[in-house]
Amino acid sequence: MGLDIRTIYMMNAVVYLMLHGIIWVSLARYKNRVVTLWSVWGMVSAAGVVLLGSEGLVPDWVVAVFGQVLMAAGNFGRQYAMRSIAGNPSVRWLWRQGLSNLAYLALNGTLFFSGADRAQMMVVFFAFYAINCIDYFFAGRAIARRRGSPGARSVQWSGLVFSGTLSVKCLSVGLGWGAQDLYDPSWDQVVLFTGQFLAISLVNFGFMQIQIDQFQQERVKTELALAVQRDRAVLAERNSLDLTQLLREREEIVRRLTLSNKSAGMGALVSGIAHEINQPLTTMVLKTELIETYLRDGQPETVEVRGLCEQIRKDTHRAAGMIKTLRNMFASPGARTERLDFAGLLRDVVGMVRSHADRQGIAVTLKVPQQLWFWGDATKLQQVVLNLLNNAIQAFATKDLLQPSIVLNCQLVDGWVELQVQDNGCGIDVAAQDDVFALFKSPRSHGMGVGLWLSQSVVQDHGGTIEFTSTPGQGTVFVLRLPVRDSGAQIS
Repeated sequence: MGLDIRTIYMMNAVVYLMLHGIIWVSLARYKNRVVTLWSVWGMVSAAGVVLLGSEGLVPDWVVAVFGQVLMAAGNFGRQYAMRSIAGNPSVRWLWRQGLSNLAYLALNGTLFFSGADRAQMMVVFFAFYAINCIDYFFAGRAIARRRGSPGARSVQWSGLVFSGTLSVKCLSVGLGWGAQDLYDPSWDQVVLFTGQFLAISLVNFGFMQIQIDQFQQERVKTELALAVQRDRAVLAERNSLDLTQLLREREEIVRRLTLSNKSAGMGALVSGIAHEINQPLTTMVLKTELIETYLRDGQPETVEVRGLCEQIRKDTHRAAGMIKTLRNMFASPGARTERLDFAGLLRDVVGMVRSHADRQGIAVTLKVPQQLWFWGDATKLQQVVLNLLNNAIQAFATKDLLQPSIVLNCQLVDGWVELQVQDNGCGIDVAAQDDVFALFKSPRSHGMGVGLWLSQSVVQDHGGTIEFTSTPGQGTVFVLRLPVRDSGAQIS
């Protein structure tokens, strides 16, 4: 009969190995740390059960020491794995379980080496595991609260079965109602092993169910996350197309605003432009009539005629140059970076507004080097300077001065082309200074709020800056800075 009990121990060990091995193999594809811990420590417990069934085949001290150590370690490892499902085990739990296992192993070793009665050692053994295994019930309850998996209830029942059957065995041995030796056949042995097989099956099936449910939930979450990512990708693509369309519309708006702003500035220049063009045309007419008089009177003065012809040629070139400048300034905007003489550009723009400024009694002074070469878009920079000059001229509309003046001072400073446009007009109200470069905001009732916004955009596109200082009632200074490109700026 003793052999039969040993066989049952070995069968118990085989059940441990099979159940934990099946879990490890079945869930190996998930590469989960908790599954690995559970399976490995379950196999360690199986090794301890094998030693318990080997009494008489191996020295007693091997069974008493190594068998007990393997069973305690395997049980502690599986409890740690089960607790990890509901979150990392607390430090308090680790200390409690760890110290209780060490205390039991120390007491068991002391009893064995002091020659204690076998029944006494069995009472201590079964009492310890009856108390210790109730932790499966509490772990299952924590998992049920956190995850709600049906497998958690199976784990709870396994804890109750473990503790219940081990308690029955402990009482039967302690009260002398059951087997007093490890291998004696008795009713309490039937209760013990039946409970062990049932509890082992329940705890392993519960563990597997919990893990499968967890993996399924993670897969669902992953699929949902992928679906969200796909939706976001579709939305991002749609937004990208919308953004592209918005950028195109923005470019069209900027183009129209630029044209509108140029047209608005053109009204203030019409009389000056007409005057500048009419001067050479009138001179050409007068000189042509004079030549005709010489020819009609039969007095062709060769020297005088040649001089008049040369003057007519110069006037023609002057008018043509004025028309070319106007055509460039009011053409459709486009990036045309070229090497340009910024000093000459300033002279052209000042020449266009001078007549208009003169009629209002405004003195326009230009201080520039003879030539200042660097790279930029001449058309856009002409528009910037024109905007600054128009604003400066309009600054005198609400202020009467004996000596109104606008001074343009341009120079090369530390690798930057710097232009200052200073007037002694009405200045900019303090409340409006924060919105000077804002689109569609203008301190003047008839202003469009476009010119300075466009000017800032042009300057920034050139890598430069435009700033201002203004004192209401005293005047304004705009400072335009443009960087010297790699090809360099030349001043002469």
